[in-house]
Amino acid sequence: MKAIKHLYLHFIDGQRLALRFPQQHDDPVEIVRGIRKQLDSPYLSIEVDGDLLLIPRDSIKYLQITPAPMSLPDITVVGAELID
Repeated sequence: MKAIKHLYLHFIDGQRLALRFPQQHDDPVEIVRGIRKQLDSPYLSIEVDGDLLLIPRDSIKYLQITPAPMSLPDITVVGAELID
């Protein structure tokens, strides 16, 4: 059974969208490649309950994926903590 991931989209207007989905790939290289493809696209594309959501990237303030993928893009700062 594939691990379950959670994606939280935080939008510029303050709204938030929470999604749950199975891990898309087992290969760490494919995970990083998929993240890069999504980040290079003007739209974030997500299939939800048989529907395709195309979310304009310029409306997104930031994305949070939890737990983090097992493989991260090379430029990722690791070991950070959120503080108030």
